[in-house]
Amino acid sequence: MRQVAHNEPENYSRVQRLERANLEQIEALNQRGGRTLSIADLIRAGTISAEMAAYVGHRISQGASVLTAANPGGAGKTALLAALLGFAPRGMRIVTVESAETVADAEAEPSPRCYLAHEIGAGHWYGYLWGPIVARYLKLASGPHMVASCLHADAMDELRAKLSARPLTVPSSALLAIDLILFMHVDRGSVRDAGGYRRRVAAIYESDREGETHRLVFRWKGERDAFERTDQLPLNAQVVALAQQLTMLAASGPQEFARFRSAYLSYCDSAARGAHGGGAPGTEPDRRA
Repeated sequence: MRQVAHNEPENYSRVQRLERANLEQIEALNQRGGRTLSIADLIRAGTISAEMAAYVGHRISQGASVLTAANPGGAGKTALLAALLGFAPRGMRIVTVESAETVADAEAEPSPRCYLAHEIGAGHWYGYLWGPIVARYLKLASGPHMVASCLHADAMDELRAKLSARPLTVPSSALLAIDLILFMHVDRGSVRDAGGYRRRVAAIYESDREGETHRLVFRWKGERDAFERTDQLPLNAQVVALAQQLTMLAASGPQEFARFRSAYLSYCDSAARGAHGGGAPGTEPDRRA
């Protein structure tokens, strides 16, 4: 993990210190070089629609846990995960899970935190989790904490099978605690796509605790290169307003992650003052199903 030296002004607030520390945790996900992409960058690239980003972002701002998934390396699951953490609740500390000891500490931690695993996968790299500890890690989402990670899988059936099999043996209740699961797709695109590859969020699933499953709420139609929302998913006024804001941010040009995070928090402050009504996203986590 990269270390950054800082000279803090004496009046640097606790929240500012936390924001800076969280940014370092998120940027440590970036192992491929270049700058960490924001959700505005991904909207500009056509990877995700503003409506989808707003729906997922609003849920994350309320404390929802999230997994991103894709089988091919380079599909963009880690970049998507990092970008989505731009919606993390203000004041919630992000902690990278380095070992089983981090999970044990989390189980005893009463204050809500976001526990970030770089990948649920076999390997001795920083932030990777594998083996029985994965079940305990995912169960953190059943309590006050958020979890955020990614893994190799292209569909819900494959993801369930991988997590439930040895050596992970994750119970269905632990997976059900994960509020949002996003699958990425990558293929050869047009010359307009970055590097000649087309990366799209192919499906978004949301936990339905009453039905004890994950229901499809958004999907990508490859033949039309279009995103669509399932009929059963209504959008509240906060999500609609956030989608409009994200559309404007994406249209204004590339947005480095820290700049996007600042703009998003300013938007939340404006919403809290009543600009959009009904309270602001990203200000007070809840644990709604």
